[in-house]
Amino acid sequence: MRWNPLRVSLHGPWSRPLFALTTCLVLGSTAVQANEPPPDARLETPPAPESPLVEPSQEPASEPPHTPAPAPRTGWDLQGLPIINFNTDEGFGYGALVMLVDRADGTYEPFRYSLLAQFFQTTRQVASHMLIFDAPQFLGSPWRVGVEAAYNRTRFAPYYGLGNTSERVAEYATCEDRDALKDNPDLCPGNPDFRGLRYYTYDLKSLPRLRLNLRRAVARSWNLFLGYRFRPDRVVPRYTSDDLGQSGDSKLIEDAKAGLLEGFEEGVPARIPARTSELLAGMQYDTRDIEASPSSGMFHELSLRGGAGPLGSEFDYWGATLHARFYLPVIPGSRRLVAGGRVLFDVMGGEVPFTLLPFFGGLEGKDGLGGVYSARGLLLRRFQGPAKLLLNGELRWTALTRELLGQQFGFTFVGFVDSGRVWNDLHFQEGGGLKASAGGGLRIAWNREFVIRVDYGVGLSESTSGFYLDFGQLF
Repeated sequence: MRWNPLRVSLHGPWSRPLFALTTCLVLGSTAVQANEPPPDARLETPPAPESPLVEPSQEPASEPPHTPAPAPRTGWDLQGLPIINFNTDEGFGYGALVMLVDRADGTYEPFRYSLLAQFFQTTRQVASHMLIFDAPQFLGSPWRVGVEAAYNRTRFAPYYGLGNTSERVAEYATCEDRDALKDNPDLCPGNPDFRGLRYYTYDLKSLPRLRLNLRRAVARSWNLFLGYRFRPDRVVPRYTSDDLGQSGDSKLIEDAKAGLLEGFEEGVPARIPARTSELLAGMQYDTRDIEASPSSGMFHELSLRGGAGPLGSEFDYWGATLHARFYLPVIPGSRRLVAGGRVLFDVMGGEVPFTLLPFFGGLEGKDGLGGVYSARGLLLRRFQGPAKLLLNGELRWTALTRELLGQQFGFTFVGFVDSGRVWNDLHFQEGGGLKASAGGGLRIAWNREFVIRVDYGVGLSESTSGFYLDFGQLF
């Protein structure tokens, strides 16, 4: 699942961006029947301790060891953001993200139902529209149900080759004089190494992309989960002259012709179908105090997945994911300074289509190494392969928590170090070492569940950087 409309990247594999502008305006939030419960109200099953979002007016340094948490919110909350961005390849982007949360009488953790709707598109036909429904206790049952329906179009999906040692030569896809490419997309004045503005990209479309998650507790802190994924990907490996597409082969076509990618034994067609349909199952261990922004506890996941013809997949493959997350208050008795860490390892085998190589598996299934969901500061999906390792470390300091116009807000500063690597086969003998980046950012928690994330990262293993605006904690 990608939330790329809220991702704004100031780097790209195509050129030095001329301009990148992101405006994040907070809409007026409507709270319907968000009344405080009566003094004698009690939770039937007390939740884990919460991080306070409303405190007495005082300096953070004088915070008492045990500040009482506010009474739980009740009723409905409506929150949202307009989205505006721009880059030279995708044009102006516009859209909105709206989240509707039903807290009922305040006894549901983290809420009874939520519905998130996202609309985003650009003037150059990049789109990501989705509806996400989440019910932690669906119809009063012990099952947590999540459903996502999405349409995704990535006009310039990146592909830099397979493995940890794949090279990215900026001159191959860089041209300062784009006007000259309108006459001849294969020739860039002043750059004899130029191979094409789209040498490292391809056109990817998915409609409709479906996800179903089922989760329930089987013991204290242990959850069983089941899932289904359907991805009808359609790939166009070449661009037209209107898109400044070169007549020569792209990196993707070169690797397909060389037999490095699955499914091209009979050549590379003009349009590549890559339909996958898979089932997954796994276990989770969850001791987090707060789901949206944990300050203590752990959240681990081990899952297996498989795609096969009887499920509707064009490929037979398997995968396994180990995902471990840790959260620890640095100062005993205070949740203002929290250290967080994540280890994510994913492996796939069988007939793995190249469209799945950039992505991790498991419940989230987000982008692989590089970009807003993994190594901030490295290029999006910079390293791809059937085996991937990701390591993240964050230090989170909540500097301010306040209530404004009946809404609860928290402001947290973050410093981070991200690293990882991939392997191009399951022999695990490829070199190249860890790829790393570092940076900092800001988190704005709006009524706890709605977290706005702003990050800036710089590559340590490569000379790249990125600015990101997204929804939710990284982990």
